[in-house]
Amino acid sequence: MNSSIIPIIVTYNPEKDILLASLKALLAQANTIIVVDNGSSFPIEDILQNLPSTQAANIKLLKLNHNYGLGKAYNVGIMLARSLKAAFILLMDHDSIPESNMLYKLHNAFICLEKQGKLIAAVGPRYRDYRTDRLSEFVAVGSFGLTRLRCTHSIHYVRADFIISSGSLISLRSLDQIGDMDEELFIDHIDTEWCFRAKAKGFEIYGVCDAAMLHSLGERQVRVWWGRWRSIPYHQPFRYYYMFRNSVLLWQRTYMPDAWKRADKIRMLYFLLFFIIVSPNRIANLCMMVKGLKDGFLKQSGKL
Repeated sequence: MNSSIIPIIVTYNPEKDILLASLKALLAQANTIIVVDNGSSFPIEDILQNLPSTQAANIKLLKLNHNYGLGKAYNVGIMLARSLKAAFILLMDHDSIPESNMLYKLHNAFICLEKQGKLIAAVGPRYRDYRTDRLSEFVAVGSFGLTRLRCTHSIHYVRADFIISSGSLISLRSLDQIGDMDEELFIDHIDTEWCFRAKAKGFEIYGVCDAAMLHSLGERQVRVWWGRWRSIPYHQPFRYYYMFRNSVLLWQRTYMPDAWKRADKIRMLYFLLFFIIVSPNRIANLCMMVKGLKDGFLKQSGKL
């Protein structure tokens, strides 16, 4: 159990069983957990009271009156972690469950990479999808789009360009130099923006091949043939507003790599075509995508 790492879980109307499983798995690996509730429609204490009192005593609960977005919630948790003298934070979504020894493997990789003289911003695990049991791959930006970085038995970690926020182990020392999460993005691309901001300042991002967690992208996924077999996550229409708006906002930032911008523009075009053709909510999705594009070019940010 590592006392220098404080996980920060952001909750918003979480499912009871999944959140409890996440908390129990983290409490087996860390002494203290910060839970930031982002304005859930029910008292989050109703779930936390199902934990044994000895475990509940190790949870610091911060309740926000409204949904201020993922970036703001992370930053509120980071502020408390700083006051508790944490050396590292572990960012977690309420539906992510770390596998055994995930924190140890991430921390060990971080320290080993630093001993090699590397300036590390964050390391992250692979995630195992609830529905398919498939492990994710890390990615880097190539000349013609995103390149998948495959893990093998002989590779312990890979240098990635960005990792998802959930499961990211970040040192407070690095965070002080890079800066906190961008609250104006509200949700979506918060992790992408932070990782590329870190890289622009000379830091590196690594994926740790033998560290894993359970996690799911989207409310459901459909496997389709789109040039190759792909698992496409489905979201509520409002999420596509943030995806498109925040992509456009990031296209206008100089520290975001041109190769990423090209790859993301192609990805957004695929999303636009796919969800217009296939999605059952195609009209609602299209309206949100178009509004997101418009607001992005108008440089509007924050909550919809």
